[in-house]
Amino acid sequence: MKKTGKKLIAAALTAAMLVSMAGCSGNSAQEAAVETTSAEATTTSEETTTAEETTAEETQAEASAEEMQADIVVIGAGGAGMTAAIQAVQDGATDVVILEKMPVTGGNTTRSTGGLNAAGTKYQEEEGIEDSVELFVEDTMKGGKELNDKELVTVMAENSSAAVDWVNEIGGDLSVVGMFGGASVKRIHRPSDTSAVGPMLVKALNAKLEELNVPVLLETKATKILTDDNGAVCGVLAEDKDGKEMTINCTAVILATGGFGANAEMVVEYKSDLEGFCTTNHPGATGDGIAMAKELGAAFVDMEQIQTHPTVNPDTTTMYTEGVRGNGAILVNKEGKRFVNELETRDVVSAAILEQTDSTCYLFFDQAVRESLKAIEGYISAGIVEEGETPEELAEKIGVDGAALAETLKAYGEAQKAGKDEEFGRESMELPLDQPKYYAALCAPAIHHTMGGVKINANTEVLKEDGSAIPGLFAAGEITGGVHGANRLGGNAVSDIVVFGRIAGTQAEDYVAANGGHTEAEITVAGEEAAAPEVAGNYKDGTYEGTGKGNNGDIKVEVTVKDGNIISVELKDHSETEGIYEAAEKGVVADVIKKQTFDVNAVSGATNTSNGIKEAVNDALSKAQ
Repeated sequence: MKKTGKKLIAAALTAAMLVSMAGCSGNSAQEAAVETTSAEATTTSEETTTAEETTAEETQAEASAEEMQADIVVIGAGGAGMTAAIQAVQDGATDVVILEKMPVTGGNTTRSTGGLNAAGTKYQEEEGIEDSVELFVEDTMKGGKELNDKELVTVMAENSSAAVDWVNEIGGDLSVVGMFGGASVKRIHRPSDTSAVGPMLVKALNAKLEELNVPVLLETKATKILTDDNGAVCGVLAEDKDGKEMTINCTAVILATGGFGANAEMVVEYKSDLEGFCTTNHPGATGDGIAMAKELGAAFVDMEQIQTHPTVNPDTTTMYTEGVRGNGAILVNKEGKRFVNELETRDVVSAAILEQTDSTCYLFFDQAVRESLKAIEGYISAGIVEEGETPEELAEKIGVDGAALAETLKAYGEAQKAGKDEEFGRESMELPLDQPKYYAALCAPAIHHTMGGVKINANTEVLKEDGSAIPGLFAAGEITGGVHGANRLGGNAVSDIVVFGRIAGTQAEDYVAANGGHTEAEITVAGEEAAAPEVAGNYKDGTYEGTGKGNNGDIKVEVTVKDGNIISVELKDHSETEGIYEAAEKGVVADVIKKQTFDVNAVSGATNTSNGIKEAVNDALSKAQ
């Protein structure tokens, strides 16, 4: 990674909506409305043709759009987009803005439970783990069935160790090395408390953006990327949550909108046999960037390559991190028997589960595994894990033959002791699974990652079918294709977003510097005013506590009523996911105070947490009648 020590200059940030602007020129004659001034009364035949081809609605909308200016517009505030923006500023960018259609940053990164794969790190060296870029590339190519773009895989592997260091430098925590499916050695880097990597990373990225004063425009959806007469990027059309349209003129765009795993129609379009599958994706992963890139003539690769994650709760779509299996858990079917090497690649394990009774299985582990991985506590708090003092007691609870399960555990324990799994060939068997209590979690495969996307080169430039780059357009993260091939290894998504996010930020900054230079940042976001009652509440004054069921267990709130109105709602205790619950807390609480009722809309992307807060508020208000 180059240019990491430049002067830092940035714009301004809080987490709300856009309020100020600056105009700029450069809209495409083909993509934007034709503007006529007193000095431009004469229109060429080409401009006339263009105006005729543009619908009246498009012309009116674009002409009325508020105009603003930025050097670099990042579309998408997931892990890749936030990483790119931070790196661009670290490299010297002075005018960067991020657009995010959801009410919260993070995207699918927030839901990432595993870690970041990296080779040759100091943490591996400290544990005596022998790894190399070459082995990382080999494992990734093998996992992707050799369909991967080897040049991109090599770039990811070569920059992976620096990615770990960078995350830690910006305030993250990647220091524990573990084993994951498809890896030849321990390579996945996780937080020191063994918690999920996603919330930690999103928190660190958000904090760094705030430190660097990079504006993030939430609930602002990019709808079109504009180009000039030479085909170079020159702006972005967007709209806010109220439908107000805006044009942001710019020199470079970084496309980081993520994949399309939450767009069932698009998933079926590319892979019909996944019809009816649930998804682990956040609701904003709908392929918006695919559509925008397609309008510009971008090339696409591996669009039909869509991965399922094997261990997902079929009722709540909660994804159990591969770390549970990596730390020792096994999979058993409803007959109480193992049926696969649990550390095989995701496609292999998913296919094996689909062959079992009801196309489901149980993730089985003991107290030792539980104590080795903090992420498990969230699953238990959510009420999606059964437990028993003995394997037989647990088997009865989940409807599995107790004798068969006991025999399975005996055989596994012997294999673990011998260091050889004769039946399924599992090489990493961390624990014998003989420490009570015993736990089981119902699993089924779900749509998890879309490996296909826009075609990029090693500089993250978006390419056309002829191999030429679209000037000023860069992409990183799940919007891109080629890195993962036919199957993504666990831990490689976070490597992907950090490595290529950083490269995209650097390349976009280089492009700006070479094409007109920097401008002073003028886009800012305003802090929101405190919510105030808009109607009378008619409640009894006092402070009341209530409890509701959130995504990861109980949510306890404290509601304060004064002069008959709800004036505050405070979350007192909960286990909700960091990076998600904040948006629910902010949105739901504000609406409760404004409307003086618990019956308000849930926040998109944080529905379960929103509903838990609402239920808790309702419980509290039942005591204030």
